Amino acid sequence: KMPPPADSRRICGPEESFPVVADTSSAPTPGVLQDNSSRHDDRGLDAVRPMFVQCGTVAQASGSAFLEVGTTKLICSVHGPRDTVRRRDFQLRGQISAEVKFAPYASKRRRGHQADREESDMSRLLTQAVEAAVLLEKFPKARVDVHVMVLEDGGAVLPSAITAASLALADASIEMVDMVCGVAIAFNERSILVDTSGVEEEAVEEDRSWSSLTLALMPASNEVVALQQRGHTSSQRCVEAIKTAAEACLRVHQVQRQCLKAAIEQT
Repeated sequence: KMPPPADSRRICGPEESFPVVADTSSAPTPGVLQDNSSRHDDRGLDAVRPMFVQCGTVAQASGSAFLEVGTTKLICSVHGPRDTVRRRDFQLRGQISAEVKFAPYASKRRRGHQADREESDMSRLLTQAVEAAVLLEKFPKARVDVHVMVLEDGGAVLPSAITAASLALADASIEMVDMVCGVAIAFNERSILVDTSGVEEEAVEEDRSWSSLTLALMPASNEVVALQQRGHTSSQRCVEAIKTAAEACLRVHQVQRQCLKAAIEQT
């Protein structure tokens, strides 16, 4: 009897092998803050993680940007403007199509090819944030596609995607009224944490006394273009959190300006 043909595209392991699965069920979830009321990475409560940004990282795109903040890494590419193909998509103003996608290895939970609810919500908020800044009337009957690929999820993915998308649009020479930058914070009645990490975001989800907020701001006009808040809090405390996030956005905007200045000097 002839053996079945071997699949040359698959690397078959030994028959007695078994998958390696990390058992994290017994590991306790750390609190939002340490016992001495300090953050897990020893940052100040209002400190932003070190950020590295670079434009022009994807040669095939009209514009692109790579962003790394803490352990969060993502790359954004912009394609267009290009003509709309279908008649029902015809509009006198231009259109923005934004998509956020996690790489399968980006987080502890392996992602599938189909967009899940979290990715769909992020794509919607990203579209809302960049549409407010782009001059859509400058490219009628056309569409600009914005793709964000998250390489590693270390917290604050959505504001990082907004910051990178704004840089990629500027790198693609898309006319805008202002840049857009984003910041994620966590807060309760006693503390406000700026630029939350992945560990802090997981702890906030477990502790109902904490709330989370993501804000996108156009610094020149001081206009909030996207806002997402989760958790129960008072209106006064929420206003204080928004003001703190807006101040942090101005610091992120300084990094954006330095990145664009460096990209222009290299051309």
